[in-house]
Amino acid sequence: MNEKHEFAKDRTKYKLANPDVLEIVKIEGTVNGAPFIFRKGADYRLSDNMVEWLRLGDKPGDRTPFFVNYRLDAPQGITDINPGSVIRTIVESFALEIDYLYAQMNHVYNSGFIDSSTGKSLDLVVSILGIDRKTAGFATGEVTFGRNSEPGKVEVLREANVHDGKDRYALKNPMLESIKKLDGTSGGVQTTFTKDGDYKLSDNAIVWTEGGRKPDQGSVFYTDYTAYEQITIPVDTKVSTYSRRPENLKVYRTMREAVLSRNPEGKWEIEIPVVALTSGKEGNIFAGTLNVMPRPPIGIEYVINKKDILNGTEDESDEELRERAKRALEMAGKATLISLKSAVQGVPGVTGEVKVVDQPDGVPGIVQIIASGGDEKEIENMINETRSAGIKVEFKRPSIIPLDIKLTIIAVEGVGKNEVTDKVDNSIRQYLGTLNIDDDVIVSSIIKSALMVQGVRDVQDVTINGKKENIEVKSDEKGELRNLQLFTEE
Repeated sequence: MNEKHEFAKDRTKYKLANPDVLEIVKIEGTVNGAPFIFRKGADYRLSDNMVEWLRLGDKPGDRTPFFVNYRLDAPQGITDINPGSVIRTIVESFALEIDYLYAQMNHVYNSGFIDSSTGKSLDLVVSILGIDRKTAGFATGEVTFGRNSEPGKVEVLREANVHDGKDRYALKNPMLESIKKLDGTSGGVQTTFTKDGDYKLSDNAIVWTEGGRKPDQGSVFYTDYTAYEQITIPVDTKVSTYSRRPENLKVYRTMREAVLSRNPEGKWEIEIPVVALTSGKEGNIFAGTLNVMPRPPIGIEYVINKKDILNGTEDESDEELRERAKRALEMAGKATLISLKSAVQGVPGVTGEVKVVDQPDGVPGIVQIIASGGDEKEIENMINETRSAGIKVEFKRPSIIPLDIKLTIIAVEGVGKNEVTDKVDNSIRQYLGTLNIDDDVIVSSIIKSALMVQGVRDVQDVTINGKKENIEVKSDEKGELRNLQLFTEE
């Protein structure tokens, strides 16, 4: 204690504020205008819980303060709470550690409940119900490999086949261009067979025509033909977006081997399924951006993704996992539409909203489920495990409504048109990528997406599939961008 008193020359005793004083440790004051520490037993003594000044000792100056430091006979509260004091520093350190301890205890308590637990703690809580968090999914789609000119040609001479009575014989080289000569023995005579009269070509095979000449049974016939060089795209061929910064590249790999062929339009192209090397939405790309081949397959001149690939998904969020877990008991009951919906949503790769239609077309006992993404066999197995007895569940993919969108951008004067156009294109594609099954395509949302881009002053002449109105989407349909045309004006 550091108790303050004021000295008066006509007074010798001063009562101390605390009744339990055990010992006076020190008294400080002023003598003749100078600081002074008074002597115990010579200048003062403790008497009946009072400071008694001795007659022959030194005393403070009249009307000057003196300070009494004493020790108590009982534990007391902390009084030295000045900032920076030793006691305050120690107390604050203990208080901080205690606060941290209580925060940890509160976190441990909350981690035991589904509504308040998060992260790994939530994973452990829902694991009691046999539920696991859905991990990030890899974006998958298709890319087109092709070349602008015909492949080289090779001559195949005297390819032999034994005529065993079949009407169709496939040639060994699958890239047939034309047959130069086909000869063999017919009726015991060496014969050169004629196209369209004796045979015709169908899907890289010789088909003997009815009524035409054929080789003798068991005889060998020979074919001379010209074929295109076979161009193979190996499995795990890498394709990527373009960027000068390696960390911004988005890389995909092919999922199967394929051979380049001529499509019905006469182009030398082949579509191959690909998967992103990076999981989650980070691997998603828009149409036309996957156009680089780090190591081009021999004979391939270009690659491009003609459609958006936006089905990469992030790890299931705490809120999504929490909602699935709350429906777990309903799933166990196998008797509700919610349980079917939750079960399908839990299949890895399923994206967006899952639609459940009870009694489609008014037929009782039938439930229809529409979902995007995920493996169809896994989804069907999950449905069979969840549905109640006597209920028929039909699973289908949503019908795709192709969207052709056109609009005119009014750019702010002095802003680069190409840069603004690219940003508007990206913004609109992001909006369209969020569309779920049964979501209408809204003109105002497209306009809003464009106006969000800095440098855009106005948006005009917005049409979707040639109309200036919203596209209404049914419960089993989903809008998907096919073509986006942007025009700019200042």
